[in-house]
This record gives sequence, structure tokens and C-alpha cells, in this order.
Amino acid sequence: MLAVWLLAVVAAAFGLRLADAVPRVALGVPRGVVRATDLAQLERQSGRRMPVPAYFPDTIQWPPAEARMHSGGSAAVWYRSRTGGGIALMVATAPPGTQEIAAAVLPASVELQREAGTLGTRPAVVSRVRDAEGALWQQVQWQTPGQIILVRYRGTLDGLLKIAGSVHD
Repeated sequence: MLAVWLLAVVAAAFGLRLADAVPRVALGVPRGVVRATDLAQLERQSGRRMPVPAYFPDTIQWPPAEARMHSGGSAAVWYRSRTGGGIALMVATAPPGTQEIAAAVLPASVELQREAGTLGTRPAVVSRVRDAEGALWQQVQWQTPGQIILVRYRGTLDGLLKIAGSVHD
């Protein structure tokens, strides 16, 4: 009798775990991440303004292709390339008091190179990363009084710095 009860509990736990994973797999988002329909909804959900670069290269599409919010407060906006349709620019943030942007709001990547630098007058970290498909990205991250900001660009370092430099706190 105890074995039947234990088997029923294990089966129920497995079933609940599977039911929890189905929506994430169907939507293609990691645990703790929800998609917003647009930038305005993302700002309402996060409780802060998302930084939007004032400078967009002609190669980047507007409006954003995707907006994501993590349960820990991190948020990201993804922009597509006009030419190939793939994601070419991402702007991510984390609220004050957090140490880093949740990896779940960005595609997986491996950091290849990291340098300390400045963006305007703010200290920044400039990196080169490789995504899961092998594409190289340039990224810069800095802290403002209100949030951590990361800009990742699938282009040149000069282009990245121009885009990131146009982000106003």
C-alpha cells in the first residue's frame, strides 16, 4: 500500500513538473521570463523606463522584435536586422541593488574578451561575446544611479559605442 501511495506521489510530482515546463517550451523562454507585447507594457511590468538608444543604425528595425522581463527585475528588448531578419541589437537592464542582468533575458553567450573602459564619464565594461550559433557580438555594460544597462550589438565596436553613447539615463 505504501509503495502505491509513493508511486502516486512521484507520478503527480512528475506530472506537475512537466505541466510547468510546457508553456516555457512552447513560448521558447526560460523559467522566470515573461514576454511583453511592447515596450510600454515592459516598462509597466518593470516599473522603470527602458533605455532606448537615440541613434539606430539603418540596419536595425523598429519596433522591437521582442521584450522580455525576468521575475528578478531584469528586462531586455531585442531588435532585428533589416537585412537578415535575425536579432542584431539588444538592450538589457537590471534594477538598482542587483549585481547583474539575469542571463535568462539574453541569449546564451560565451565571453571571449573583456576590457575596462568608459562610456562618456561612466566606467564601463566592453566585451566581445560569441552566441550559441557562433556569431560574434560586441557589448558594453555600465551602471547608472537607477539601473545597470547592457547594450549588445552584432556589428562593429565603433557602432556599438555610438549606439550605447546615445542611451540617455
